[in-house]
Amino acid sequence: MRIGLSLQSPFFTGKPGAFDSKEWTEHLKKVEHDLDFFQGAGISSIEIRNLLRGADERMYRDVIQLIWERGLQLTVHGHVGGVFSGTSFMEIYPSMRYILRHFHRYQKGITMTLHAFEASEGSRGELHRRTVDLLGEWASMVQAEGLPVQFALEINRRKPKKVDPGDSLDGVFGMVEEAGSPAVGICWDMGHSYSNLLADSGRRETDPPDIPLLDLPPEPFLKQIIHTHIHGLGTGGTHLPLTEKRSLPLEAYVSALRQTGYQGVYNMEFTFSKFDSDRSLHEHLHASIQRMKAALAPAPRPPA
Repeated sequence: MRIGLSLQSPFFTGKPGAFDSKEWTEHLKKVEHDLDFFQGAGISSIEIRNLLRGADERMYRDVIQLIWERGLQLTVHGHVGGVFSGTSFMEIYPSMRYILRHFHRYQKGITMTLHAFEASEGSRGELHRRTVDLLGEWASMVQAEGLPVQFALEINRRKPKKVDPGDSLDGVFGMVEEAGSPAVGICWDMGHSYSNLLADSGRRETDPPDIPLLDLPPEPFLKQIIHTHIHGLGTGGTHLPLTEKRSLPLEAYVSALRQTGYQGVYNMEFTFSKFDSDRSLHEHLHASIQRMKAALAPAPRPPA
């Protein structure tokens, strides 16, 4: 079972314009140090969070190459926004150019997570349709090119000022089913899913209960999952570490997913700036990784 970690764009880009500079060299040294820690703790996959379509792919190359040369895998948190024309996926998603040209030397395929189209106002049905159309278009494009790219539509948490067709289990499942492609599946963001479950029960994501709610997604949803985002909830909101047991019913979620035969990455997605100062960043990460390892460990055999 692979354990992954999402890292936000500054980890990859450092300071804009720092090419061939002392600052850039120092940034790469820090990246190498961080990768040592992640890999030593049990991380085997790194996700770029987020790789916008219009991002300068040159800013990501050096760190992506470091990740691959360490034997780590790469996944991508992409974005549906932006307008780029072309007849190939590389043309309509230009920031993926370096990855698409070189990934085959290091891994079999690429998983890209996407959110549905959302807006501050408008029709949920129209946003649903736009998302399905884009997923179908991109899936057809990569299949025609023979690219082993899979798109994982992520369940989002509900936000009062957003119209988002992807903020429910049914919404995400419906769009993936309509896209109807083996190149399209679901990204189960466990933290978002739990946030919505708490809201439905009249609870706040900032104060999850000590005894977790254990309503699981239906089996058809679980069977469509090809990627995960895993983070805790608490006083800082979402994308917190898994240090506290009540932050997420991780063990129940992992057990349900494993029963479907899931073979993808168990990818932790944190926002480090939200971590409580009661422990160091590394202590929070280490505790989260250890909890993930324990959840993935084989169940002990009963005594003979």
